[in-house]
Amino acid sequence: MGLISRFFSFCLPAPSLSPDTQTGLDRVLVLVDKKLGAMPGFAARLAVPVAHARAYCAKLVHALPPAIEISRQHFATSPLVHALFATADDIDALFAASTPVRAFLSETVSWKQECFIALLAARRVEKKVFGSAIQGNVLMADVPQSLLLFSNQTLLLPAVDSDAAHAALLEAAFDSLLQTFAGHLDRAREAYTSLQAERELERVRQRTQPTGHEGVAFPERRLAALDERLRERFQSLQPGVVIDELARFLMAPEQALALEPVQMWVSRSGVIQEEGAHSEDAMLVRFMELKSRDRRLHLVLPVRIAYDEARQAIARSQAGRAAREYMLLL
Repeated sequence: MGLISRFFSFCLPAPSLSPDTQTGLDRVLVLVDKKLGAMPGFAARLAVPVAHARAYCAKLVHALPPAIEISRQHFATSPLVHALFATADDIDALFAASTPVRAFLSETVSWKQECFIALLAARRVEKKVFGSAIQGNVLMADVPQSLLLFSNQTLLLPAVDSDAAHAALLEAAFDSLLQTFAGHLDRAREAYTSLQAERELERVRQRTQPTGHEGVAFPERRLAALDERLRERFQSLQPGVVIDELARFLMAPEQALALEPVQMWVSRSGVIQEEGAHSEDAMLVRFMELKSRDRRLHLVLPVRIAYDEARQAIARSQAGRAAREYMLLL
């Protein structure tokens, strides 16, 4: 935004903000920099970008598939659940290990439904192995194969129903965008601090070494170059410039957060097979992967979890832990 445009933006009346946009602006102050709110025209300059980014996040959330149930029973019947876990016991272990789920269950006094909703995140792993396979009518050994595996399974954002889950996912997606920008801003501030330290070291070096010493040629040029870099970095960190950069960032949210659909044929033993050349026992597995601020892909899947099954898994885990601690005391 140019100087003249920015001046006129200060003179504009405060925009009429929707509650959703106001929520987004409030999160900017919490996650990016609360000082931005003191800048003239803060809301006017960010209202449209924030609304655009939140609409994009809502679109991502609605693009997620319907929640599927994960349970010991569905491990045997659902191809995706079967691919996600090595054994049915791993499902119970996931319930028991999830801090958000344990906190949610401890706070939920009553519920109208048998299941709650959560977001399952995991990392896809394709392991290269050699195995047997039928090629034509011949059983071949030592055939290169890829196994579909998942690691780092995590349950996040438990909610009482789909509406509450969608609302929580929207806020989490928008927060992720702001955290990405805040990370860029933190690195810029660290670079500025490093430049300040470098300039001070250069000043000390020039005071303590004689003129013409190797490496201290043209000292005025070195200091002038450092000063120029400091001025540029300092200017980029001014609140008005940060607001402009944030506005541009939020108008292109797909560069920092995107969903990619994945589908593949997988045998009951977990072997990935080619489209149109899969075995009769192969299952079509579909899921979505999220590319977020760390640039890595994570499977994201809304799931339904039975209250009773989750509570029982947690109780068994706590009983097992207590038994192990008791044995250690004997």
